[in-house]
Amino acid sequence: MWFFRSPEVVFGEDSLSFLSNLDRERFLIVTDRFLATTTLPGLLKESIGSNRQFMTFAGIGEEPNEDEILSSISDIREFNPEVVIGMGGGSAIDSAKIIYALNEREDLTPFDITPLEEIGLGKKSILVAVPTTSGTGSDCSWAAVFSGSKEKRKNEVASPEILPRYSILDPSMVLSLPPEQTRNTATDAITHAVEAYGSHWRNPYSDAMAEKSLELITGSLTEVIEDPTNVFHRGNVHVGASMAGMAFSNSQVGLAHALGHALGARFRIAHGKAVGLFLPSVVKFNYGAVKERYDRLNMIFPKKFRKESLDRTLTSYFLAIGQAVSVKSAGLDGNEYALLIDEMTDLAMESTGVLTNPADSDKGRLKEFFGEVI
Repeated sequence: MWFFRSPEVVFGEDSLSFLSNLDRERFLIVTDRFLATTTLPGLLKESIGSNRQFMTFAGIGEEPNEDEILSSISDIREFNPEVVIGMGGGSAIDSAKIIYALNEREDLTPFDITPLEEIGLGKKSILVAVPTTSGTGSDCSWAAVFSGSKEKRKNEVASPEILPRYSILDPSMVLSLPPEQTRNTATDAITHAVEAYGSHWRNPYSDAMAEKSLELITGSLTEVIEDPTNVFHRGNVHVGASMAGMAFSNSQVGLAHALGHALGARFRIAHGKAVGLFLPSVVKFNYGAVKERYDRLNMIFPKKFRKESLDRTLTSYFLAIGQAVSVKSAGLDGNEYALLIDEMTDLAMESTGVLTNPADSDKGRLKEFFGEVI
């Protein structure tokens, strides 16, 4: 028995205005410290309506940790929100998922969020995602990633009950996204789509989302990089990224994410840049297991970037958009990186992406992947 889970998606220009239709009074906005200084929170509040009660929690950094997420939980419970809105990239939206769960159940810790048993959420509030980047897929997934307060590692928790009720994809929220973040988050989305398409848990619904997401993203991303204010192409990349989120959320990812998460746990590097660094090598490794599927994806890329195999096309495309294809081009210290390969390999081995990747691998092969990008 399979399930395809997704939020109700509201997309296109002026989709933020949908929030004014919610018959709720108290709105909690969870965002990061940078976005709190921009005009976006005000735009969000204006769309909801001035006659509502608002609380903004903006204590989230680039890589949220347990202490940050829990820092205002008592005040949030006192406010008793009826709507919890995660506004931002994956860090803010993932944090909102955890805060939503802990506000509903005061006896929970973040590590108690599990798909193995019913938690009983949704009695006090609803969860809404308003992504301000185009790539993490957090708005359409039922997982949340955060760092522990003690160990330097990324933890992933999951439950269908932390899947947002609504995902609001308004292009106005990404028009000011800087080129570096545009590239990094779109690379993340491309990796989601490619890995979902090859995963052992793939299914017809995730396949459809993966294919269409690649068509939308690769058909518009270079235009967005050239003209960041192009609403049409921004909208295509934004919707495509959400579709890629639905794809991997319902089929899982693979080794590029296992390796990328391990790299991100040891170096200050954007998640999309980290997973994209390994994707061409992982695809080349997987080719024998899913050649027909990869060849199909290869034909989706625009002709000017397309090579004879998907791994080479990805390298061609990444070079064209400025995505790093080596440790050096990612701005990392090669010597420090080499010293940490064994440690990162151990972390990567703990990822579920090792299990769902189409080709089997072992610890030795994962170590080789880290060496291949030096």
